Amino acid sequence: MYVPDIDYVGVWTFPITGPDAPDGAPTNVVTACQAVGRDLQCRWHGPDTYIENCLWTISLLDDGHCHLALKPGPRPKHKSAGTSPLRGLGFGGPRIEQSVQELTALIAGEVQDELAGGFVQWPIDGQRMLMPSLRGDKAVWVARSADRVTAEIGTLCQRSAL
Repeated sequence: MYVPDIDYVGVWTFPITGPDAPDGAPTNVVTACQAVGRDLQCRWHGPDTYIENCLWTISLLDDGHCHLALKPGPRPKHKSAGTSPLRGLGFGGPRIEQSVQELTALIAGEVQDELAGGFVQWPIDGQRMLMPSLRGDKAVWVARSADRVTAEIGTLCQRSAL
């Protein structure tokens, strides 16, 4: 298969949960990625996966679309037995003029789909999968069976600790 070379307008890489955004990176995309990254830290069902050191990469095209990738970062020195690093994932489609909330729901859905290919159910609430959605002006996790908002995307792990 032939994959053409792509000239990106900009490429930025940053930690999965922040706190810093690279200079010149589209802040709405960075904010959305970091919100999803915070929620990736909890509520998994599947292989024990180490994701704390993962890195987001935003690759911006000249038409305003961007490609996003989440790749494993440096391997931890004290890795517990049976824990594997995240397999990388990537997708395209987001546009930089979309709002933070639209991007957050979109990115959460894409990451959820990519993880499902690796037999990971994320995020879960008991035995139910939560689905990303836009409700009003907020990106939220929804328990579909009850059509109930569980948490805003980016705050799911905070709610788990309560």
